[in-house]
Amino acid sequence: MRIGSSLLGVGSVLVCALGTGLALSSPALANGGDFFEEMMANFHDNSDDGVPYFGFVRDSKGKVIPEATVTAKTPTGSTFNVQADSRGHYRIPGFSKRVDASKVFVTCSKEGYRLVARDRRVMRSHPNAPVETNCVLAPDTTNPRPNLPPLRSGGATVL
Repeated sequence: MRIGSSLLGVGSVLVCALGTGLALSSPALANGGDFFEEMMANFHDNSDDGVPYFGFVRDSKGKVIPEATVTAKTPTGSTFNVQADSRGHYRIPGFSKRVDASKVFVTCSKEGYRLVARDRRVMRSHPNAPVETNCVLAPDTTNPRPNLPPLRSGGATVL
């Protein structure tokens, strides 16, 4: 009886270790791999909404900037605003099939930051594929107190 229970324990440890090894060896796509490829795997050509837009908002070191505002603007002036999630990821649905995806301008912003770079990836072999635009923001040192009134000290204004 004791032999059976000790073999069961060894088997459980072996299965657990083997399962952990498999989990660690499988590729991680979202927020650590090629999110564009993952998005394409879930994209359907028959969408009536047009080309969707997605990406990440990060700083120059790759650290996510959560809750940034992402705006997509069409040539006719229509805009769509979304907020990036806690991982800095955003997704904007397509405007319509009549809107030329190459002419939609995507930008990112967050209070206390300024946009320093924007990287747009388009799958040329598939013109109706989702468009990836990643933004890089940096702290805005030109205005360290945005949206706050200037401090007053003895008649002088301190910025």
